Amino acid sequence: MNKPNKLTLPLLALSSGLLLSCVALAADDKKAEAVPAATPAAVKAAPAAPVAPQAAFTIPDPVAVVNGKAISKAAFEQYAQQLRGKAKVDSPEASKSLVDQLVMEELLVQQAHKQKLEDDPQIKQQLEMIQRSLLASTVVRRMLSENAPSEEAIKKEYETAVAAMKGKEYKASHILVDSEDKAKEVIAELKKGGKFAELAKAKSSDSSAANGGDLGWFTPSMMVPPFAQAVAKMEKGKYSEEPVQTPFGWHVILLEDVRDAKPPTLDELRPQIAQMLQSRMVNDYLEKLRAGAKIEINEIKVSATEPAKAEPAKAEPAKAEPAKAEPAKAEKK
Repeated sequence: MNKPNKLTLPLLALSSGLLLSCVALAADDKKAEAVPAATPAAVKAAPAAPVAPQAAFTIPDPVAVVNGKAISKAAFEQYAQQLRGKAKVDSPEASKSLVDQLVMEELLVQQAHKQKLEDDPQIKQQLEMIQRSLLASTVVRRMLSENAPSEEAIKKEYETAVAAMKGKEYKASHILVDSEDKAKEVIAELKKGGKFAELAKAKSSDSSAANGGDLGWFTPSMMVPPFAQAVAKMEKGKYSEEPVQTPFGWHVILLEDVRDAKPPTLDELRPQIAQMLQSRMVNDYLEKLRAGAKIEINEIKVSATEPAKAEPAKAEPAKAEPAKAEPAKAEKK
């Protein structure tokens, strides 16, 4: 799989967002269609409720006129389409509310024209960025709509993913102690016929001690490497005859069972695989455009700035204290 160029990441993120929104809208449509059928018993028990006729909307063109400026039917429909799935627009009240929003927006736009904001350099720059983003995302969206991943490509990618997931799952118990000597004492008791579960309850410091040291089923990636490596080398039904050290302490391990890891089904991975294939298409498309373009990039130079040196604090001159007058001494006659 090609690694995405850093320059492609914004478009990849944007196209992924568009894909997810399309999936969400499709899911909403399916939910609306999925109406459970009534059983024969239910039909006999109660008469069927009359089906309310669906309201037919006649949208005028324009939908409103603000200070002589018309708000077209096309603008209304586009706005409604953007809100689909986020707000209801299938009732007279909702439609009126939507028209009110368009009217308020038009009033603000007219006010912006009065203030000549379209001539503001910052506004011009922001409008240009919005236009560039819209044009770029539209190209990506259309390319993806014309190149949906085939079922064959999805199955092939699934098989590759499953092959990489192949591995084992282990079911084991352990006894955790804080020194190698204590672990060796446990192993000695096991050799004398001691029961692993009973020793775990009596000696293990792990929270699994109450269950006889049972850890359940796990994959090697779920355990710290020394523990996982030791389990992978053990025979089913055997305990470790040498203590296994990990950052948690010293372990005595009993391997109870081993089985092949069960990968997710194709249906479970289908959405992720489809999105990954589409992201790959976007990346390949952008790389193709880049390869056929003449691009000149000027180097951005960064000059290091030295932090301003703090000036040493100036010592204030000590204030002279006024001399204290000594009392005159009386002369002796």
